Amino acid sequence: MKIAVTASPGTVGLAKELIHSLSASGIGSYGLQFNAGWQGLKRSRIDSYFKPATHILCALDAETLETPWFAFVIGYARGQGRPLCLYRKDGDLKLPPWLSDLHVLDDGDEAANYYLAERVDWLVRAELRQARSTLLELGISWHAESMIQCLLDGDTKAVGLFLKSGYPVDLRDKHGVPLLCLAARAKNQTMVVFLLDHRCDIDIKSDDRGYTALMDAAQQGDEGLLHYLLSRGANPDLQSKDGQTALILSVGRNDVAMSRLLLESGADPDLPDKLGLTARKYAKLFHHPELLALFDEH
Repeated sequence: MKIAVTASPGTVGLAKELIHSLSASGIGSYGLQFNAGWQGLKRSRIDSYFKPATHILCALDAETLETPWFAFVIGYARGQGRPLCLYRKDGDLKLPPWLSDLHVLDDGDEAANYYLAERVDWLVRAELRQARSTLLELGISWHAESMIQCLLDGDTKAVGLFLKSGYPVDLRDKHGVPLLCLAARAKNQTMVVFLLDHRCDIDIKSDDRGYTALMDAAQQGDEGLLHYLLSRGANPDLQSKDGQTALILSVGRNDVAMSRLLLESGADPDLPDKLGLTARKYAKLFHHPELLALFDEH
């Protein structure tokens, strides 16, 4: 972040004080003095003066308010989308209504503290812009469907860029299936690890079936992923829209290994689904003696 401090001949001293205060706080800045002959400058020259600046700060007194260059700088900053502030030499100086939307600073310490806080936000915004720019350079359009496709392709680098550019880690597809569940359904444990490391909600449910990633792993017989999700603290007793738990889904597959992992993680074999049946009852209904013996152990 770098601040261009603009001044007229009458506010050069004020601008120097500002630059000193900002420099003492570790904030980069430089001065731009506008003299009477500024209007003879080519636009390209003016652009070059402002090019290093991410922000513009106008040192202001009563005379400056009446100068054409000041009005130009205000319009220039707004047109360029540069954050703009005013610094008054006189705290009692009244500003015209057309400047009412601008932040006004009245002393060097206030200016330094303001820009220290602004630098934090600016760095975040700069990271967002850089991530989006990198995606475009890679030929990846910046919208949710592209992010989801990158996830399905297993492209953790691109998904990471989408997250850095501002997309939420718990984004859902058009069917309401969150990224974590999409990764689990794709049996992509690397992507699951990546999302959880970026603070994804491990127990987030999909809108289609009400499944968590743990339920998706159980339904697909993905023992490795199920074991990993349990190790990261996934709740084994959450229920889908039909009331099914990961354990009921494992029993439906007659999967002893996954059922054991779930029971060892505290899964309740006696939670009923919407039909009133439990994992234990399904094991009996489907004649799975090994599973029934496993339940008796727990």
